[in-house]
Amino acid sequence: MFNKLSPAPITEPKYRNLMIFAMLWMFIGAWVDASAHRYVIDELESFFTPWHGILYSGFGVVVLSAVYVKNKMKDYKFDVGILGASIFAIGGGSDAIWHTLLGIEVGIEPLITPSHLMLFLGAFLMLDHVFASRPDREHLDTASIFALASSYALVVYITQFVNPFFEPYMFFQNNEFIYQAFSAASVFFQAMLGSVVFVYAIRFNVSPRNMALIFLISFMYQALIFLLGDFQLLIGTFIAGVFIAFFVNQIATWYYKTNHDRKIQISTALVGSLYGLTVVLYILLIEITGGYELSWRFYGLGGLVTTPLLFGYMVGNLGVSPSTGETVS
Repeated sequence: MFNKLSPAPITEPKYRNLMIFAMLWMFIGAWVDASAHRYVIDELESFFTPWHGILYSGFGVVVLSAVYVKNKMKDYKFDVGILGASIFAIGGGSDAIWHTLLGIEVGIEPLITPSHLMLFLGAFLMLDHVFASRPDREHLDTASIFALASSYALVVYITQFVNPFFEPYMFFQNNEFIYQAFSAASVFFQAMLGSVVFVYAIRFNVSPRNMALIFLISFMYQALIFLLGDFQLLIGTFIAGVFIAFFVNQIATWYYKTNHDRKIQISTALVGSLYGLTVVLYILLIEITGGYELSWRFYGLGGLVTTPLLFGYMVGNLGVSPSTGETVS
């Protein structure tokens, strides 16, 4: 069944660039809408908001560009992209009905309502269309890089309630166990997610530059969650993304240059630890500049760096052949 949904390769560069434009419009709209749910929830009274306007107009651009490209290619096959767009459209209609009858969701509700889950599924399938229609099956072009980065960011979007960059002030909650547990869990989860993305992308021989771009794009999306409420955190999240992207570039460069038999495990361990280190530096900066008192002691902060290192190492084994023990290419 899934083979029947595979899209035809799109080799024309201008068509691939059009997909990037449409993709960015739609997913920037999604993150701006997330910002609205975060900061102006009291002002949201209906489905018809400027934020939904950006999101759904972006969806319209995605659909129109896909129709244009498929028509130019004379490709009229029902593929994963059409399936995703159909599911997203049904989810959007359901979302409008949901908001009309039940009102605007608050807290974690927007991430788990049936209509929004349909939107997420449809979005993933549309991103899969961009990824799977790449002209070279063995390598990722720029559109594929953007699709992978957008997919990474979409997982972060769905799990935004466990993200240390979205809730940095929970590290300053006077040693209350629940806040410390939640803080640590958010770091460990997102660090492991970053390690998974790294080990997945490296199997396509993604260049160090493009590997860094995947992480940078994902953080650029994430920074938009503060657009309507906290410009300082927006800038801070973006800078954190630049920091992570820079060192991911160095890690990927080392990976390609070394012949170490454990290079994939070490690389993913470093990516996980890098995420934890970035969070620690970030909250220390908030403490210094904001006058907050950090409840974590030095060994706890060290654990936020070293524990993702161990998790990342285990994730790295996903890139190793179980029969030969060699890195999978």
